Amino acid sequence: MTRTTKPDPDDGPPTKHNAPDTGETPSAPATPETPPAPDHSLYEPYPGASFFHGGRNSPIVQAMAYRLFQEGHWGTAQSPGPDWTNGHKRAFAAFQHTLRPKGSGDTSGIPDEVAWDQLHVPRVTPNPKEGS
Repeated sequence: MTRTTKPDPDDGPPTKHNAPDTGETPSAPATPETPPAPDHSLYEPYPGASFFHGGRNSPIVQAMAYRLFQEGHWGTAQSPGPDWTNGHKRAFAAFQHTLRPKGSGDTSGIPDEVAWDQLHVPRVTPNPKEGS
């Protein structure tokens, strides 16, 4: 006579019902990290439209001009210097045209806040948090 046996519950892969108790709680599945917000202290804050006029000499103008050069919008033989010139205005207008095709917004060449923020001009002035 053959005796049939029931399968041992400890046989087979562990489940939540038969897993050995290790004292550890199972970790939650890893959730994807949200990318960090851009560090605005790295970029020059928008100085306002009235900042950009003939006779302005500033490291901010030079940093902006260099970024325009890096982006391929500096179309003049004049080097991107600190004096606001028509070359700066033409280069910024070219950048604005890439952001606003078909003239769907400000393409005057005078920096506006939206375009300025898109250009990511590196900070050249002291960060207010670092002052004092």
